[in-house]
Amino acid sequence: MRKMSAVIHYEYKMQFKRPATWGILLMVAIFSLLDNYPSAGNLARLEFLYEPAYFVYRTMSQSGFVLMFGLIFLLAERIPMDDKTGMKFVLMSHGLGKWQYVFGKLMGGFLYVFSVLCIFLALNTAVYFFGVPFPVSLFSCLVPLVKAIIVSAVPASLFVSVGSVALPGMVDIRLFYLVAAILFGMNAACVGSADKVPFYLITSGDLTRLLWVHPKWSFADTESIFANGAFLVGSSLVLGSLLFLKHKFWRSE
Repeated sequence: MRKMSAVIHYEYKMQFKRPATWGILLMVAIFSLLDNYPSAGNLARLEFLYEPAYFVYRTMSQSGFVLMFGLIFLLAERIPMDDKTGMKFVLMSHGLGKWQYVFGKLMGGFLYVFSVLCIFLALNTAVYFFGVPFPVSLFSCLVPLVKAIIVSAVPASLFVSVGSVALPGMVDIRLFYLVAAILFGMNAACVGSADKVPFYLITSGDLTRLLWVHPKWSFADTESIFANGAFLVGSSLVLGSLLFLKHKFWRSE
């Protein structure tokens, strides 16, 4: 257990020490606030920006998607890099088991992505709370923030982190980049709709209907919400399991 915890701690610490992490977070935060900050122009352009729940929903579904896309490139190299640098063989020589290594990599990646996304959402919500030119209660900002973290950030972080760590450990990393680009392109091509949206959307799927729903477009399709959540969580479990089962991944299996 201590060895697995060491891998988790190492992965988490090393990713947060990378300047690229903070660079991506800063750039996306600036982009998000330019688009959603409650300025006079944005308030006139976005009629529901007066609602904290709408602000959090928009931040998560649109800007959060850009953040997720940036983080996959930082995570995708974790297992291939261990092979190139010989780190995996050093770890094996210290008696680290395959399941400890894989689980440590996956869990470290998840905690990293989830933490960055939470920082991003909290930062944007704080700027909104202190920047709005009209009174809003702290409670009205915290409730949608907590809901976004539980309802959307957890499954989205799980999907992105496990996919970014597991797939490059099983296939050529260039193929992973191609698959990721196609999936994110399909996500970017989808626009908001009063009807159910495709289940494969990462941060703007029907799960986010639990955060905010257009007052004129009521939505009660629980099957679509479940399908979106099942895709994100189910795909993560499958990909993580395949990495555990891959032959010749560890020693001479």
